[in-house]
Amino acid sequence: MTLRRLIPYVVVFLILAVAYGGLRWGKERQMARDEEAKKVFALQEGDLSDLTLVRGKDEVRLVKKDQIWRLTAPLDTQADQTVVASLLTTLARLRMERDLGAEKDLKPFGLDKPGLVVKFTADGQPHQLAIGAKVPGDQNYYVLRDQDPRLLTISMGSKDSLDRQLLALRDKTLLPFVMGEVKGLKVKTPKTAVALSKTGPQTWGWDGRPDFRVRGDRVEKLLRDLHIARAKNFVEPIPKKLTALDLDPKQRTEITVATSAGDRTLWLGAKKDDAVYARLGAGGAVVLVDAALASEVAKTLASLEDRRLWSGAIAAVHQVVWGPPGKTWTARKDQESWKITGPDQAATQQPAARLEVALWNFQKLEGEKTKPPKDAPKGPPAFGLDLLDQAGKPLLHLEEMGAKTEAKAKGKDKSKSKNKSRDKDKDNDRLAVGIREGKTTTTVFIAREPFRQWQAEMQRLTAVAEPAGPPREKGEADQGSKK
Repeated sequence: MTLRRLIPYVVVFLILAVAYGGLRWGKERQMARDEEAKKVFALQEGDLSDLTLVRGKDEVRLVKKDQIWRLTAPLDTQADQTVVASLLTTLARLRMERDLGAEKDLKPFGLDKPGLVVKFTADGQPHQLAIGAKVPGDQNYYVLRDQDPRLLTISMGSKDSLDRQLLALRDKTLLPFVMGEVKGLKVKTPKTAVALSKTGPQTWGWDGRPDFRVRGDRVEKLLRDLHIARAKNFVEPIPKKLTALDLDPKQRTEITVATSAGDRTLWLGAKKDDAVYARLGAGGAVVLVDAALASEVAKTLASLEDRRLWSGAIAAVHQVVWGPPGKTWTARKDQESWKITGPDQAATQQPAARLEVALWNFQKLEGEKTKPPKDAPKGPPAFGLDLLDQAGKPLLHLEEMGAKTEAKAKGKDKSKSKNKSRDKDKDNDRLAVGIREGKTTTTVFIAREPFRQWQAEMQRLTAVAEPAGPPREKGEADQGSKK
């Protein structure tokens, strides 16, 4: 077919395409107009400057100041910005389900005494929405807007979104602070006092105790829990005496978060059902907060010491050497995998994730550190582990020491049979390893079973390794098996 014969077809196609596009554009515009016509109010969320929810004689009033919404009645406090934003979005997008026309008698529709009236100002113009009874046999509610006599209906979901109680509208933030601005954390209980300072992006130190290794990840988790904690309810009126709530100075737990913007202190008191009493400083509201927060504080204090065998960065490891003397395996990082070689030049390859998961599980191992015992075994270690960086610099050296070291190191009295039995049980459950990081060498007593499980995990990485060299013939393999 020549080009001249194709031209009419191309012209027809273009005409049809333009016609189709025009029809579709017109249809979309009409749908947009129809949808706009169904909106109860022509406004945007940012147009509103105040909002009042009226239920009979009770009023809840909110006012926007400097882009922040505050409650001004029945109390003066900051509002929950997320809940208010949801309410404003509902108003801006509120659509009528049906237009029932003008009605003079509003009593059958529950609009002579509406259960909820939403009053607000948008662009300086006052508006209101009166919500009446539920439509019989339907999921909608009767409403009137402004001075319009026409009876409209809105969906039940829209009504529920607008019908917010005071508790939902109050800001329930327990301890306001910015995570990135935190510089320190203090926790004071009737029995203990801890003062921590941030020493790095994820590292912490105990003020006055430079030799104490702090689990920075656990401190960070506690801070995240404090940051997202919310009040479950408010205790009103505030009791004059806080002794019964364990919020007096002798009974409470005080948590102080130090930031560049200032310090914030939270009090935690007695437990009530599944919650505990709390207060933000001396002038804050008394609230009930989930009891899990108090449990997390106690758990963090109890496990604050970093007892991990190694707490370095897994991403820094580029070479791993492990195994008993003379039978070690070496894994070297190669982009997205690890190349592993071992005894008799056996070799295999594993995805990066598998070995890094093993390193992550190694970081879970914890122990009790002490000085090396004088009578520690001098022979070769039963097992060794070396972690090295990309340049071959040692990150960690570990050696499994001989058995029955812990009882000697701790000076157990072997003359008493009870002590002998107890020491023997402890020796069976725990083993000693030597740890060297940099120039520091420490003996650590760890639980035997988790360490053996981790060793088995490392062994599984080499299970598919094959010896180097050409494969044997089938006949040779058969003869070998017969022998």
